[in-house]
Amino acid sequence: MFRLDKVLLQRTKLTKYGTRGVLFYDNERIAHTLENPWLNNQRQISCIPVGEYRVRSYSSEKYPDHWILENVESRSYILIHEGNTVKDTLGCILVGDTISQYNNKPAIRNSKRTFNNLKNILPNSFILKIEEQDSKIKTN
Repeated sequence: MFRLDKVLLQRTKLTKYGTRGVLFYDNERIAHTLENPWLNNQRQISCIPVGEYRVRSYSSEKYPDHWILENVESRSYILIHEGNTVKDTLGCILVGDTISQYNNKPAIRNSKRTFNNLKNILPNSFILKIEEQDSKIKTN
């Protein structure tokens, strides 16, 4: 029987400026994440709903050798890729090794290096479980 590895994205802070999280694989933290704020799953401006998504390798001219999430409700082309602020995403998941701020808004650092490290750690296909760390996370 074929088994897909599971990766956990645990969202830790939701604000009107962005959504921070931590990415775990084999119960070890492998990256920090940054996504758009939750805006009711609106295309290109909201993070995606919590849940489980199949993720597979994806390549395009703009995004060679990345990952894409499949079957995201009402959304398409949700990628895991490099970027440091929510201005670098249209609803995708950004990865970095350090949380930070830029112009008093959420940011992450060393995104390209972190992404390249993830290519050596994560399999080509896996299940990504996205959950909120605490249902009482502040949303302001």
